[in-house]
Amino acid sequence: MEVVYLPKSQNRCVFADYSKRAPGLLGYEVAVDNHAEDVAPPHKMHDSGKSLLCAKIVDQARGKLAVAPCFLPSFFAGPYWIIDYSEEEGYAIISGGAPTKRSAGGCSTGTGVNDSGFWIFTRQQKRDQALLDKARAIAAKKGFDLSMLNDVDQSECTEDSFQQAAFLM
Repeated sequence: MEVVYLPKSQNRCVFADYSKRAPGLLGYEVAVDNHAEDVAPPHKMHDSGKSLLCAKIVDQARGKLAVAPCFLPSFFAGPYWIIDYSEEEGYAIISGGAPTKRSAGGCSTGTGVNDSGFWIFTRQQKRDQALLDKARAIAAKKGFDLSMLNDVDQSECTEDSFQQAAFLM
């Protein structure tokens, strides 16, 4: 889903890495690294690194996080909800909080900074259409508007680009 911080022009080699960390003064327990590249050459990288964004676990049993720049109190954080997840199959369906907008295709979140976004992430770089179809069916059954999803080109992502992103942290 196109949002302020991830426009369609950056839908190339997109990944998100969440890793546990010791809670800081503001209560954040997770380091967040969001990465994307421009679709158009020369494919400029946009990488938050692991020190800019943090997450607080709001409700572990329900997969709810609050994400914000690490220097802001969690009061300003935006919700990120894990709608469905399978470690074994390698996918996660993520919503930027509760969907509040209705359309003919279902419900969606906003497109701003907080309370926005809808993604399907997979662990494999190579597109697995059957897995995506399964995840899309789960999201549709839960009432999400699938027309909000955008394809991301992962076909030319290289280990070098991910290592360069890690180096930029």
